[in-house]
Amino acid sequence: VRDAGIIAAAQKVEHYEIASYGGLAQMAITLGHDDAADLLERTLDEEEQTDLELTEIAEGFINFEAEEEEEEI
Repeated sequence: VRDAGIIAAAQKVEHYEIASYGGLAQMAITLGHDDAADLLERTLDEEEQTDLELTEIAEGFINFEAEEEEEEI
């Protein structure tokens, strides 16, 4: 259960980062700062990938272990 909580907290951070980088990338595009927008979009892609990987870990392993722990109690 503890690991599932840690994953949930990490995903919360990722979601804030995704929102921040997405907003900043759009501002850079609007202001015509193409180089900055490209960098921000690459960073946004990395954050989205990390979020997907955390989801896969949670769904494929951590949540299963948490269920087993709960059944033991």
